[in-house]
Amino acid sequence: MEIPSSLQNYHDREITFPVMITRATKKGPTKINVITLSIPLFDARVINLVLLTLGTSLNFLIILAIVCKPSMRTSANLYVVSLACSNMVILIEPLEEMLKWSLEVNMKLNMDYVCMVSFDVSIITLSILKFILYIGIFREQVSFGHEILKRTTTMKGILLTWSSCIISIAIGLHIYDFFEDDMADIYVWFTIMFIGMPTIVSIAIDALIIYELYVLKEIEGSWRTRELKQFVLLVVIWIAFLAIRMPYRLARAISFLLPKASCCTDGKREGLYFMAKAYPTAFSLIYIVLSNDFHEIFQVILKYRCWKCCKETAREVIA
Repeated sequence: MEIPSSLQNYHDREITFPVMITRATKKGPTKINVITLSIPLFDARVINLVLLTLGTSLNFLIILAIVCKPSMRTSANLYVVSLACSNMVILIEPLEEMLKWSLEVNMKLNMDYVCMVSFDVSIITLSILKFILYIGIFREQVSFGHEILKRTTTMKGILLTWSSCIISIAIGLHIYDFFEDDMADIYVWFTIMFIGMPTIVSIAIDALIIYELYVLKEIEGSWRTRELKQFVLLVVIWIAFLAIRMPYRLARAISFLLPKASCCTDGKREGLYFMAKAYPTAFSLIYIVLSNDFHEIFQVILKYRCWKCCKETAREVIA
């Protein structure tokens, strides 16, 4: 079968496609949480070692107390475990420094993911904990109260919180790399979204809890002591988070918009970053001191140890 001459000419013709001009690919991703040390390296490593030791041991103690005692595995306490884990995420950075110092192992982690995942998961979990407290007070009056407080629902909520934060941060950091010129605006809006919205929700839930506890006090004649102590604990933890973790995030955002701002110089951001890494220790100390649940498990442990010591002493006397 012969091919028509017109089609033959079209077949022999070279076809070209327009090429879109793009910028050159960068060698590495955009770095946001970059700290330039102004203090001696040895002093910084000692501080990191102290923060790593205290933060890890105390948070792990809280996790161990909740996980090992079945009665402690309530919905609220499982979120506390999630919060303790998110606190320890930021300690990956001092862990990296210790490995580099002692074993000369360079992990080469992107600290942007570490800092932002820890911050976002923590602030969302704190808001959820207040909501869980509100639902726990009125589980009988709310049709979905018992369903929300189930451990299976709690595990789904924890998984959703972590996965959504990780995915949103990964998307955000890739957006920074592509739109480097607009990185400041994007980072500021992400900061506002993960500080402003959870704060508004948290304050609204606080107002609801206070109002409902006051109504119950008028009906029952006295405050519900246990719920009131849990509410005070969450408020103190929330204030500590805003005072210790939030300043560095805000300083980093302000330094993008106003590079010459005196409040956000490299030295001040360095101090705020060390302060942010101290939050896991502060959180665990607050929880250990103010938590009724932790006091109960600690008393059980003490009674068990005292009983064991008395039993061993009696055996020695008999022998």
